[in-house]
Amino acid sequence: MTAREMQIAFESWFEHASVDHGLISDEVFRYINEAQDIVVDQIFAKFEQDQILVDDLRVLVEKDAEVDALYAGGDSAINGLVADYATIPTNYRFMISARSEIKYNRLGITVATDVKDAIRTISGSFTTSVVPVRIAQSDDIHRLLLDPFNRTRFREPLGVVNGLRLLVHTDSLFICERFLLNYIRTPDQVSIDGSGTDCELPAHLHRVIVDTAIDRFVQRGSLIGKMLSLQLQPES
Repeated sequence: MTAREMQIAFESWFEHASVDHGLISDEVFRYINEAQDIVVDQIFAKFEQDQILVDDLRVLVEKDAEVDALYAGGDSAINGLVADYATIPTNYRFMISARSEIKYNRLGITVATDVKDAIRTISGSFTTSVVPVRIAQSDDIHRLLLDPFNRTRFREPLGVVNGLRLLVHTDSLFICERFLLNYIRTPDQVSIDGSGTDCELPAHLHRVIVDTAIDRFVQRGSLIGKMLSLQLQPES
């Protein structure tokens, strides 16, 4: 469906029920875009469960988004561990995976910190490598950092998403230079304003989004909800 067709489908449902929803065009699209977010959340919940990226979300995947590493400062220290972080792009919705370009030395590193610019540099010899970041849940991160079998390592640094930051803990052997992020972005807002923006999700989801938008509106509008309940009840 185009954006206009989604609006018509929304309004037609109420016309069929002989109920005036009382919404202007912008308000209809507010419900449609809210429903689009709900549908994306539901699909991602399935991905979290089986770790299979369904085709419905592939259009929203950003691959290897490159972000420079910044030093998180003393507040990130846990038992002597500090952290570097990536500022996640503002269109971020869900993290899929991340890698980090690190600089390390198995014998230990000497680090100089530019506090003003939040940048760390290594003096002396080091090796550069790109390694996967093991992303933990926020309620597990402290336990993992203190566990000698699961702590952060230069081969697989331990990180956690905190708002629009990916915080990656380091130790005395390595620092992070930059990050490569794979994430699901927020879908573009559906609109007919200006040049208009159609729904970019697969076509078979458009009706699902419209139906979800209708359900959200009916649930919120108690008076309309009661009217619809009365009108849609089977005759005795």
